[in-house]
Amino acid sequence: MSRLRQFGLSFLLFFGLINSAFAQAPETGWITNFNHLPVKVNLQLTGQVEENTVNSILNVSLASGWKTYWRSPGEGGVAPTFDWSTQSANIKDIDWSWPTPKRYPVLGVETVGYKDQIHFPMQITLDDPNQMSRLKGTLTLASCTTICVLTDYEINLTFNPQQLTINDDVAFAYAQAVSSVPILVDQAAIEAQKNNANITEIKSAWDQANQQVVVQLSHQLDWQQPDLFIDSSDSELENVFFSKPVLEVAGKQVTATFDATSWGGEVDLSNALVNITVVDTDVAVEVATTLGSDPISSAGQSIFSIFLIALVGGLILNIMPCVLPVLGLKLSSVLGVDGSQRSQIRKQFLASSVGIISSFWLLALFLLILKFSGEALGWGIQFQNPYFIGFMVVVTALFTANMLGLFEIQLPSSMQTWLATKGGHSYLGHYLQGMFATLLATPCSAPFLGTAVAFALGASPWQLFAIFTALGIGMALPWLLIAVFPNIATLMPKPGKWMGTVKLIFALLILLTCLWLISLLSSFIGVTYTVMIALLMVFIFAILIWKKHGKRVFLISLLSLFVVVSIAFVANHLTAKHWVDPLHDGTQWVPLDTQVIQQEVDKGHVVFVDVTAKWCVTCKANKIGVLLQDPVSSELQKQDVIAMSGDWTVRADDVTAYLQSFNRYGVPFNIVYGPAAPNGIELSTILNSDDVMKAIQQAKGQ
Repeated sequence: MSRLRQFGLSFLLFFGLINSAFAQAPETGWITNFNHLPVKVNLQLTGQVEENTVNSILNVSLASGWKTYWRSPGEGGVAPTFDWSTQSANIKDIDWSWPTPKRYPVLGVETVGYKDQIHFPMQITLDDPNQMSRLKGTLTLASCTTICVLTDYEINLTFNPQQLTINDDVAFAYAQAVSSVPILVDQAAIEAQKNNANITEIKSAWDQANQQVVVQLSHQLDWQQPDLFIDSSDSELENVFFSKPVLEVAGKQVTATFDATSWGGEVDLSNALVNITVVDTDVAVEVATTLGSDPISSAGQSIFSIFLIALVGGLILNIMPCVLPVLGLKLSSVLGVDGSQRSQIRKQFLASSVGIISSFWLLALFLLILKFSGEALGWGIQFQNPYFIGFMVVVTALFTANMLGLFEIQLPSSMQTWLATKGGHSYLGHYLQGMFATLLATPCSAPFLGTAVAFALGASPWQLFAIFTALGIGMALPWLLIAVFPNIATLMPKPGKWMGTVKLIFALLILLTCLWLISLLSSFIGVTYTVMIALLMVFIFAILIWKKHGKRVFLISLLSLFVVVSIAFVANHLTAKHWVDPLHDGTQWVPLDTQVIQQEVDKGHVVFVDVTAKWCVTCKANKIGVLLQDPVSSELQKQDVIAMSGDWTVRADDVTAYLQSFNRYGVPFNIVYGPAAPNGIELSTILNSDDVMKAIQQAKGQ
């Protein structure tokens, strides 16, 4: 009898355990599709039942390098969908919540979504919480690397709401997933300043003329590195795509401007209801707002402040190495002018100033055409074209030959007579000098220049022309100063034999510029042909100098070149202890790859990105002066630091897209990623060792 009782107790215990196991919150287990194994999904119930609502979590696991999309995926993606309504039983509705997404630009197309592991909180609303329920349907998920795959996953889950018990692990994962979802903030609460996100004001407007949405948010604290996403639940707007916003941050206020496009042409978003998701260091909120029609003023830099920044940026271009040879060329034109010819000096420098400003206008027109055609935009992108470089080689060679007196342009006798009767001078050459100076300035990036150009390329056409006008005026300021006060030019020493020597020096500077331009052709025609062209150029100039000026001047030129090379060699030898080791680039640079950046940061590594170009003089200065010098050089060679280079010498759509994702339109561009800075720490245009080291340590979290 005791054995029978013991058996009965054991049976009841076993039955209880089985019943308890079945009472646990059910899940589908990991579901895969044999046709696409890099992605798997799993739906779990937490066991929490509140009235007629059951909490659940949809887990999506993506293999390395794959991504899926947000509810508004951008122009190049497809949002996940779940069709459950026809096959499910006792299911009234499903509320799908979306964690904060990230941006993934691909070849100029902006996509928004997720990578690796994603956990979507879902609330399942039941018709009757006392009845058996069945959730059955098809989850359609798009996943992409360099290719995109649209895959279906069959979800089938049956459960009794009355018998569910809480699974602590799933409930904890659900709570974490909910915390990653932006907080919904009611606009009325914002107006009353009673919201837990500390948003104090929101304004939004639709600009029909420019096809743009403008959103402005104010916060109780200063914004750090905000990003904004826009979408709408309105079915009429499902084919409208919004670009990455142009952000202007000024303390507690941020203004975002989105371009709106559609395959059907122009759109009208007047009074449209849109959702604004804003993310910052300690902020993730979502606000529904109706687009108004009243213009919104800039949060930070107004067009007037950008105009001033452009003036300063243009002025600084004059001291960049790209422009110095042209300044020498201009200075040589007034060496023989005495004090009685102030009017002539004024007109010459005015002509050059007009040449500078009109050249900036031509650049603005060129960039505007590219903008409307959908082509890549950027400061100095014309140097990605070998034909433009070849043209500049010819121009600099002609300037050099002219300064050396190797040829003179003889006008027809009738034109010479006409000029003589007018008693004036032709200022076309001075005008062309100004245009030439601008063209040579474009490979140089200077402080303030990047800010002005980035604003201009994201602004309206009239603002673009206004900013480029300011750049032109800024660069022309020294020339205009001499035009207003021509006595400055007359302070030069009296004409003499020294003028020939100075002109020779300026001519050699222009010749070096010509040879530098020839070196840029190596990316297009190879090193061998480039060297052959350079040697041929030097040989032709040597022959012309011999024929025009004789053996004596030729030998002087040859001796001057030898002296310059010798001085450089001696200086290099004397400073070898400072330069030899640092200038040896032992850093293992890898090609720019946004996917690799994310992978390395996830491993706890720091990624230093250098976007550069061979024609960018500022890039060369950064490399020689900072990146190849200790302590930066040694830091970049450490095992936990990945040095990544994006080459923009020739057109590269992926590099262009990467630059534009940071609202940058020129090089150099440097940014540091790390565990403590997953979104990156942008560095200034002109680098210094202290800033680079500080950014690397900050990215490490030290």
